[in-house]
Amino acid sequence: MKQKKLDTIKTSGFKTPKDYFSQVEEQILNEVNLINKADQSGFEIPEDYFDTLDDKILSQLEDDKPVIALKPRQSFYYIAGIAASLLLLFAIYINQETTEEISAEMVENYFQDSDLDSYELAQLLSDAELLEDDFVITETEYNEENLEAYLLDNSDIEQLLQ
Repeated sequence: MKQKKLDTIKTSGFKTPKDYFSQVEEQILNEVNLINKADQSGFEIPEDYFDTLDDKILSQLEDDKPVIALKPRQSFYYIAGIAASLLLLFAIYINQETTEEISAEMVENYFQDSDLDSYELAQLLSDAELLEDDFVITETEYNEENLEAYLLDNSDIEQLLQ
């Protein structure tokens, strides 16, 4: 709508039905009467129903069935303790490590297979405190011919020339 048309409207647009306010009181009273009637559901409880209900229920139960006692918690604790101890013993038995003695050959093979140079090996030996009084390092004299033959057999000549 355009602004001009909105300005010309003088009524609110809400209307009440004819004779609305004269009939409101009757309508409210009718609703109250309906609510009062709804309180009466139409169902009735026989006399002394709740007084005799317990006796009727108990008379229908059979007394022939034996009562089964539940096992106390104490037996559960015994069973759980036995299971835990068996599990612990099984875990200890499985995790037992067998220690093997290290032979000199195993150590030799380890050092041969590893890529340790002489400085790293000396550092390992000093850290492990293997150099004791009984450990003797023998010095051998090298002559130039043996050294030259060793270098020619075990090294790359191009690497030596660089």
